[in-house]
Amino acid sequence: MSGIIDKIFVYGTLLRGEERSCYMLGCRLSEILEVPGSLYDTGRGYPAALFDDGSDRAVSGELYTMEDPSSRIEGLDRVEGTLSGLFRRSTIKYPNSEFYCYEAGPLLNETATDENRIMSGSWRTHSSLAFTDPVDFALRFETHLKDSYKEHPGEDSDGIHYIRGHIPVLVTAPHATAHVRMGKLKRQEFYTGALAVLLHSLTGCHALYTGRLSSLDPNYTDESPFKAKLSEIAGRCGLEFQIDIHGTGSERPRDVFPGVGMNSEFLNGRSESLFELSQAAQSNGISLGSTDVFPAAKQMTVTRFSATRLGVPSMQLEINRDLRRPEIAPADFVKLVNFLKEFIGRLC
Repeated sequence: MSGIIDKIFVYGTLLRGEERSCYMLGCRLSEILEVPGSLYDTGRGYPAALFDDGSDRAVSGELYTMEDPSSRIEGLDRVEGTLSGLFRRSTIKYPNSEFYCYEAGPLLNETATDENRIMSGSWRTHSSLAFTDPVDFALRFETHLKDSYKEHPGEDSDGIHYIRGHIPVLVTAPHATAHVRMGKLKRQEFYTGALAVLLHSLTGCHALYTGRLSSLDPNYTDESPFKAKLSEIAGRCGLEFQIDIHGTGSERPRDVFPGVGMNSEFLNGRSESLFELSQAAQSNGISLGSTDVFPAAKQMTVTRFSATRLGVPSMQLEINRDLRRPEIAPADFVKLVNFLKEFIGRLC
């Protein structure tokens, strides 16, 4: 291995939205990776990994590109306590990228036991900040995402991020960043990406969201990279339901507007899901609007694509901006999260 390494793989509290994600500000998220190895709970509020390219287990994390690798690594070495032996920095090549990562050092080796192994390989579903403080998680997540709202995908990333789940429900956020529709730049729908990842942590659902500007609006054309990746996911994950999250303005008189087609055709026979949505809304104080307002049927929406082309029962949810302001109305945001969490639980 030679040359300058400008990528780093993180898997614990440095993940976007987690407690120490601030140390990754200024780095660009390239992709979500699952790297062969095992993840362990150290009992100190953060995990440690041991990587092994021959392992049948994997550690889920994020691969970042660093603008100033030497300076960034120097700072992260201090944060990870490499001099004290807490962690050790390693270099890995997988599958086609060469990158740094931090593994358990001498002081943490004793925690790398079968008893402490995190079987899922995912810190997000094991002990995310989302469990205890979804508002703080969302604020941290969006702080990172806003740097790439209008940044075009580059050689390091297609700007579409998928996090594998363990239940057959997929939550999508195709407008988490800005997008181009009919030649016009359309703004991002705030906190929809954060919601998708929050729900992954809280329920184990799959999550797919945009991390950079989309030159083709995924909710307006079928020839988009987002829908291509969606098709790959549906083909291998046995999805039983999809929730497509969007944002509408605060002038709307209701909290959430479901879209399931003109005659509920996008539910593909799962008409009971509207009742499950209603029950979750009622128990969490969420008001639902009519399915006629945003039916998701008048253009080539993600919901329409999944239901008709992929055979996955699908529902679009347009969420009022008033509920997507955790920095102003944290209680309303928590109410929204609890509603979506309960709805997914009812689907399963």
